[in-house]
Amino acid sequence: MHFAFLLVVGLVVGILVGLMGIGGGVVLVPAFVYLFGMNQHLAQGTSLFILLPPLGLGALLRYRKRGDVDLLAGLLCAAGFLAGGYWGGFLAVHMRSQILEILFGFFMILTAGILFRKNSGVKSRKNSTFDGWYKLAGIFLAACFAGVLSGLFGVGGGVLLVPLLVLLFAFEEHKAQGTSLVALVPPTGLLAFLAYYHAHEVNFEAGLLIMPGVFFGGLVGSDMAEKFSAERMRRIFAIFVLVLGIAAVISTWAK
Repeated sequence: MHFAFLLVVGLVVGILVGLMGIGGGVVLVPAFVYLFGMNQHLAQGTSLFILLPPLGLGALLRYRKRGDVDLLAGLLCAAGFLAGGYWGGFLAVHMRSQILEILFGFFMILTAGILFRKNSGVKSRKNSTFDGWYKLAGIFLAACFAGVLSGLFGVGGGVLLVPLLVLLFAFEEHKAQGTSLVALVPPTGLLAFLAYYHAHEVNFEAGLLIMPGVFFGGLVGSDMAEKFSAERMRRIFAIFVLVLGIAAVISTWAK
């Protein structure tokens, strides 16, 4: 039963990875806290462990086959995730669990607001705020910011990076998702993970059991992305994240 439950959770997370180009931690962390009774630090450390292997590779290859990947931008995002993740993980392990849980709840609410934004309708990269080398530098800095939050809250970072690529750099939605997946294939969360590992805040058993579901779910999600409206799926997911965030804040304050 325990294994089957972990597999189902992994499949759900994997589908979200492939469908929206996110790391999945935004679902993994609440699942570990509320379904498996982990404390916030342990849930986040385990989430980062799960995201270390290239579980999104199958989804990435399918996006790339459709031409929905900017490889250079993706590599810059990976570098930004790696650099920012260290500082986020360092801050997290030195923070009280209750404070971290409240901050995670507010982070979920913020994420929901970004995901639920009105589609900007950007049709051309010419409308981007940045261009040329400024654009590449901007993408790297945006990825660093997402990386800090990734390490701080144990999420993949793509849940913020995808909207930032669309809003600031005029990426089309599916291309932003595919590009974000480039940063999820290398172990960009390694430095953040090591901070949790040295603090003994990683459940390796749960992580290893959930990984297969994430991988195969990612393949399913990438196929679904081609068939469903990206905007509609994003907004449905935003409502789900908003509910989780509000529940996290209320439950922590009620303790």
